[in-house]
Amino acid sequence: MTVKAIVFDYKTLFSRDPTVIAEMQVVLRWAQDCGLRICILTTDPMDVGTSCTQHGYPAPDLHVQQADIPGRKNRGSPAWIDVVTSGLAVANHDLLYVGSTSMDWRTAINSGVFYFHAKWCGPNRDTCIVIESPRDIAGHITQFLMPEPRFSFRYDDPGRKLALRSLLPASATLPAGPPSGSFKLQDVFTYHRAIAVGQSKASNMLTFHAISSLYVEGMLPKGSLFCVYPGSKVGKLSEELEQFVKPAASLVHGYYKDDLLVRAVEAPDTSLARVRARSAGLPSPVSIENQIRTVHLGAKYRGRVKDKTVIVFDDFTTTGASLEWARNLFVAAGAHQVIALTIGKYSTRYSTHDPKPGVSVDPFTLSTLGLNDFTEITHHLPEDSTNPSKMANLFNREINDLVW
Repeated sequence: MTVKAIVFDYKTLFSRDPTVIAEMQVVLRWAQDCGLRICILTTDPMDVGTSCTQHGYPAPDLHVQQADIPGRKNRGSPAWIDVVTSGLAVANHDLLYVGSTSMDWRTAINSGVFYFHAKWCGPNRDTCIVIESPRDIAGHITQFLMPEPRFSFRYDDPGRKLALRSLLPASATLPAGPPSGSFKLQDVFTYHRAIAVGQSKASNMLTFHAISSLYVEGMLPKGSLFCVYPGSKVGKLSEELEQFVKPAASLVHGYYKDDLLVRAVEAPDTSLARVRARSAGLPSPVSIENQIRTVHLGAKYRGRVKDKTVIVFDDFTTTGASLEWARNLFVAAGAHQVIALTIGKYSTRYSTHDPKPGVSVDPFTLSTLGLNDFTEITHHLPEDSTNPSKMANLFNREINDLVW
């Protein structure tokens, strides 16, 4: 479940810049040593073998040109990736695409393939990850696409069309660069502290690990929809998620929708409510009812959710009340699967809420249903206790710049 091949547009490889060529020579040999296969795409017929020899590159495993594409479809069509996956005997999520044009970007996103834009070939005009130099290919693959999926908590419930993935326990501490030395997840998403991990922001690193873990697990089919569970105030995303959403948007290829879930009525801040109840020695007043009567799907998405995979982001989850209401809304709208994705998770419990017989959910209007209209079942999730140390090792590698 890790990336197996890199697809290059030929312009990213055959540069006249000696620095680019030198770095690419190292990257391609590194890829070969790691067992990664190489595919080169060209529109016109081209002797890529001779060009590779002239540039000091190893021969590619596959060369695909427009004449190989059924119907000779232009770049942008997923038919290009279909030919690649067939030729290399891999799945779409086994690929990384390194391109240089909008049509390369469209080829990747229309196929559900992770895409990097090569900045050395020109400016980027699309929403995607931009890499400065060839050496970044090795760095990003090593950090994000080679490790097995990095989740401390997983729960799959096909009957409910639910997959839960949480990157770390909420109490996890990870290494950071100076002056911090280390940080907790709350430092980033609750207290909005600027934490550096090597040359990256901690929020970016955590986001990339979450998204890339889903990708290498094969959970991001083309056409997936991404959204963030809204904050307690009307018309605003949770402040804790501001640092999370921006880098995430660059990974989801323009399918991120900030108005897919709508907070129509202000709700209590669940974090504060839990803290106050705990201080007073009272049980938590937070339940799914806080969400049922305040959140619905945006009306313009009527008919656009059917048969889609929907990924719902949140920074933390405890027992899943918010995520469960989102799942109920999307399932009622016809979604194929709902992936609840969080950075942190409090407790090992997750509670599902199913409408009782005879109860229906209208996903596009504000509901008047209550807690008694749902059946709650508590699930105890296994925890991968080794994952925090694995993540810490990856963060240390970024800090110490050992990737290259």
